[in-house]
Amino acid sequence: MSRKGNNKLKIYVDGQQVKQVSQFTYLGSLISEDGYCMKEIRSRIEMVKKVFMEKKKLYAAETWTLTQIDRRRLEAFEMWIWRRIEKVSWLDKVTNNKFSGE
Repeated sequence: MSRKGNNKLKIYVDGQQVKQVSQFTYLGSLISEDGYCMKEIRSRIEMVKKVFMEKKKLYAAETWTLTQIDRRRLEAFEMWIWRRIEKVSWLDKVTNNKFSGE
């Protein structure tokens, strides 16, 4: 990353100088000095990939004997995930067909 000029600030709290860093995590978000969200996006994608791959190892769904109730529960969960990803509220008039490709 290239910098134009000296962006160092001297900030004091209770008489102590606060160290300036190039990035930090605040409330779960990666804040970088350049103000762009590229590092945050990459960080979140990596976190999700890691969690997904860990869960994928645990499922072994090929061995499950599903009842109709189990199948409906899994489908409902899948719809819940799609609605969260698309930021669709349960109050919105959007059918599940939009998400299932029907």
